Amino acid sequence: MSEYTSLSWFKKWLQVIFPVQKGEKQKIFLLLFLKFLISFVYCILAALKDTVLVTANHSAAEVIQIIKGSIIFPISIGVVLLYTKLHNCFKQSTLFYGTILFFLALILLYGFVLYPNAKQVSPYALADWLSSYTGGRGMHWITVFRHWIHVLFFVVAELWGQMALMLLYWSFVNNVCKVQEAKRFYAILIAAGDVALIITGPLVLAYTKKYSHSDFVYTVQALIGYVAYCCLAILFTYWLTNHIIKPDGMRVHRDAPPPTLRLSLWDSLKHVAASRYLRDIAIMVVACGLSINIVEGTWKSYVKEAFPKAVDYQSFVSELNFWTGVIALVISLFFSGGMLRKFGWKATARIAPIIIGIMGSLFFLMSYSKNNAPCLTHWVGTKLLLYIVLFGGIHNIAAKSIKYAFFDKTTQIAYIPLDLESKIKGKAAVDLLGSRLGKAGSSWVQIALLEFLHTNSIQPLSGVLLIFLMITTIAWYRATGRVDKQLQMLEAKETKEV
Repeated sequence: MSEYTSLSWFKKWLQVIFPVQKGEKQKIFLLLFLKFLISFVYCILAALKDTVLVTANHSAAEVIQIIKGSIIFPISIGVVLLYTKLHNCFKQSTLFYGTILFFLALILLYGFVLYPNAKQVSPYALADWLSSYTGGRGMHWITVFRHWIHVLFFVVAELWGQMALMLLYWSFVNNVCKVQEAKRFYAILIAAGDVALIITGPLVLAYTKKYSHSDFVYTVQALIGYVAYCCLAILFTYWLTNHIIKPDGMRVHRDAPPPTLRLSLWDSLKHVAASRYLRDIAIMVVACGLSINIVEGTWKSYVKEAFPKAVDYQSFVSELNFWTGVIALVISLFFSGGMLRKFGWKATARIAPIIIGIMGSLFFLMSYSKNNAPCLTHWVGTKLLLYIVLFGGIHNIAAKSIKYAFFDKTTQIAYIPLDLESKIKGKAAVDLLGSRLGKAGSSWVQIALLEFLHTNSIQPLSGVLLIFLMITTIAWYRATGRVDKQLQMLEAKETKEV
C-alpha cells in the first residue's frame, strides 16, 4: 500500500513538473533540444562578449552603453527591415538556415581571424592620437573605435539572442502550439535554456582556468569551437523538427499552398501602433529591457573595478551564470508553470516588474550611498565595493531568473491567439525592436547623463537612474493588466472557433 502511495505521489509530481500528454513526447523533446542548443550558444557568447570588451586596454563598462544605444539599435532596425523583406521572398525554414549560418560565419571570423590578429587590424595608434588630441574627452567613443573587433563580436552576440532565440525559435514554437498547450509546457521549454546556462557556467570557468596563464584568445577559441558544433546541431535538429511536427502542429494540409505574408516593416510598425494589444506587449518588452539594462550598466562598472583582469572578470561572471541557471531552472520547473495554471496569466506576468523594480531600487540606493554618503564609506571601508558587487550579482541572478521563468513565458503566450501576420511580423517588430529599444533607451539615458554632467563614470548618477527605474517598472506593471484583459477575450474567441 505504501509503495502504491509513493508511486502515485511521484506520478502526481511528475505531471506537475512535466505536464506532457501522450503523443506529445516526441514533439516536446525536439523543441526542448532545439531550445537547449540555441540557448547554449547564446550563453557562451554572452559570457565572452562583456569580458573581451570591458577588460580590454583603455576600456570600461560604460562603453557597453555606447554600443547598445548607438550601434546595436540602428543595426536592429536594419535587421528587421531585412528580415521582413526576406520573409516575403523565402520560406521561414530558409530564413532559419541562412540566419544561423550567417551568424556562425561571423563568430568564426572573430575567433580565428580577427581576435588573434588584433594588433594588426585594430587602430591603436590612431586611437591614442585621438585621445591625446581631444584631451580625454569622448573617451568611450574612442574606445569603441579602438576595439572595433570586440564591438563586432558584442553586436553579433546580442543579435543572436534576439534573432535566433527570441524571433526564429519562438516564432516556430508559437506556430506549432496553442494557448492551452503553452500553459502546460512552455515552462519546460524555458527550463531548457536554464540547463544550458548551468552547463555553460562551469564550462567557461574550466577553460578560463585552463588558459589562465596564457593569452585569453585561447579560451575564446576553445569556446567558439563548442559554438560551431552546436550551430551544426541546431540546423539538423530544426530540419528534423520541422519535418516531423510542423505540418501537424499548424493543421495545414500538405496540398494547401503556404500562406503568403507581404507586410513590410513600416506596415508592421503601423500594425503594432494600431493594435492596442500589441502596443501593450511592446510596453512590457521595452520596459523589461530598460529595467534590467539600466541596473546592469552601473553594476558592471563596479565589477570592472573589483575584477580588472580578464581571467578574474570571466571567472566571476561564469559562477554567476551557473547560479542564475540553477535558480531559473528550479523556478521554471517547480513554480512558474504551476503559478500560471493556478493564479492565471496576469499574476504570473506581474512578478517580474515587482521583483526587478524592488531589487533594482535597493541596488541604486546602495550605489547612491557609496558616492553621496562619505560617512557610510568610512564606516564600511573598502568592503562597500564588494557588498555592492555581490548585491548587484544577486539582483542580476534574480532579474534574469525571473525574466526567463516568468516574463519570457507569459510574453510568448500572449502572441499565440493572434493572426499569422501579427505572430510573424508584429512579433518581429515588438520583440526585436522593442527589446532593443528598451536596452537602447536605458543606454541613451546613461549616455546623456554622462555627457551632460561631463563624467566618465556612471556610478555617481544612481539617484537619477533610480527615478527612471521606478517610472519604468510602474508602466510595465500597468501594461500587464491591460494585456491580460485582451488575452482572455482572444483566448475565448479561439476556443469558440475550435
